[in-house]
Amino acid sequence: MGNTTWWKVILLIVVAGGWLLAAPAMAADDGGAGDREISLWETIASGGVIGWLIIAMSFVAVALIAEHFFTIRRERILPGELEKKLADSLDQGLHDQARGLCGQDGSFLAHVIDAGLARRGGMFGFFDMQSAMQEVSEREVSRLYRKLEYLSFIAATAPMLGLLGTVTGMIRSFNKIAVTEGMAKPSELAGGISEALVTTCMGLIVAIPVMFFVSQFRNRIDSYIAEAETVVERLMGRFRNPNP
Repeated sequence: MGNTTWWKVILLIVVAGGWLLAAPAMAADDGGAGDREISLWETIASGGVIGWLIIAMSFVAVALIAEHFFTIRRERILPGELEKKLADSLDQGLHDQARGLCGQDGSFLAHVIDAGLARRGGMFGFFDMQSAMQEVSEREVSRLYRKLEYLSFIAATAPMLGLLGTVTGMIRSFNKIAVTEGMAKPSELAGGISEALVTTCMGLIVAIPVMFFVSQFRNRIDSYIAEAETVVERLMGRFRNPNP
């Protein structure tokens, strides 16, 4: 998925979320004079403290998504220029130079190749190199997936906060009915009901796109790592059956 498509998706999500929150809600005033449209600000504010917590989570999610767009990309995992330089160095037998190139680069490819070259000449030969590269590869892959745990937490927690807002909102409304002995006006119940519905809506608006991005980032990681492992095999295959 290209960058243009990503931004189209983000724009669509923002527009859809704004439209849902801005959808007019009608509330009767105490005098029964008539209905009026509820503004976006009033709609958001009706979510109460829980609503503001969900909004705070949405800002954190946007920041994390932006950071992941920058760090989970091909150039940070599998730099094409590094692959070419490593191939040239290894073809010429310049193993120390190859390690130097890896030391100057913080990519997944550099870490794995450097681990393999560090075990060159070990007792078990290429098997030692493979073991070292496998260990580093697993550690780096785990690190990439751990980056997504915060987004996954937000995706799971936002709807739960929305549900909590639903419960507290309905409790408020039923308490109002109990206090007034069943004579509460609709306008007196509207606050609790509004909190119940708005927080649920807000939680889903945050969780759904975040889940989408978590899935996309996982797919990115899987794709880039699979490609990187192919490149590692191609580069380090030179040591599998070295010439005597």
